[in-house]
Amino acid sequence: MITLTTPPEVLAVLGGTTKVAYEKMVLTSIAFNTPGLSSNCTFTLTSTSAPEMQPIKGNLQIDTGTARLTLECESLNFFRKVALTGPQNSAMQTIIRDAQDAIESGLVSLGLIDGTQQTGT
Repeated sequence: MITLTTPPEVLAVLGGTTKVAYEKMVLTSIAFNTPGLSSNCTFTLTSTSAPEMQPIKGNLQIDTGTARLTLECESLNFFRKVALTGPQNSAMQTIIRDAQDAIESGLVSLGLIDGTQQTGT
């Protein structure tokens, strides 16, 4: 979970003036394309001050082939592409590889899959 520094705000009721901050962001449905060194996921924004408010969903895509991060949230009318620096791109590639290795190693070490895990694709 990520606590947003400057959370987006939405009106609490249609036509009203009271706003509710959505300060919590959780990444869900994370998918890694290890050979392509990319990742896609859904994120959910929630409000701890008004937990009865409906969660807001969006999409996050990381493509290290183009060194781009794309963040999109239709309900907030927000779309942003960010160029990753060389060190950021390299770090994301390592995170994607490490995630795959950790899951594979866990499956083998827990005896859920019989085999020998090797790092890499």
